[in-house]
Amino acid sequence: MQKEITKAQAFMRHLRQRSEPADLARMRRALGDPGQEVIPVVEGFLGSIQEEREDHRERMVYYLVAGLWASTVSSSELEQFRKKPEEESEVSQSEESDVSKGYRRTLGHAIAQLYLARDQSKSIEQRFIALLDADEEQLPYRIRQMVRLLKSEEGIPIYWSELLRDLLAWDYERRPVQQKWARAFYRTVAKETEGGEE
Repeated sequence: MQKEITKAQAFMRHLRQRSEPADLARMRRALGDPGQEVIPVVEGFLGSIQEEREDHRERMVYYLVAGLWASTVSSSELEQFRKKPEEESEVSQSEESDVSKGYRRTLGHAIAQLYLARDQSKSIEQRFIALLDADEEQLPYRIRQMVRLLKSEEGIPIYWSELLRDLLAWDYERRPVQQKWARAFYRTVAKETEGGEE
């Protein structure tokens, strides 16, 4: 699993450092059918990590995350990313345990923040549950919807390397990613609404 984390962080650094405005437009267009359009900035990274035998599912996930990321980024932000190519840390290690910090970087935590910001909207929770139930075919559509909603709410961060790592493991047996997101969502909601311990 550690290798995937490293690849995910390297991919997001690659996008932040090398993307041009035209790449952002291509990545956004490719969201409709991830992996079908060739995007040089994405292929440049995949060429360095994939063996001769291509993993189609892995390629689709990289394209999906690139498109989602591009949908939240403006062309004017690209220069800032070149100066600071790493994602921000939300909390320091001294502030929280590793387990709690790990949950705070998941999309489940971000969706819980959205749910709370929208006065515990049932439709947000229903969309979240539908996302957790999504199969490989439904996943691109459902995650696009959720990222669009998150983007519309100020101040809710998406940790892209964590999202990429999770989506690469989406179809693992026993669904550990979906379970982690569900725990992050419901723990966050419980902590905020009942003053419970995380």
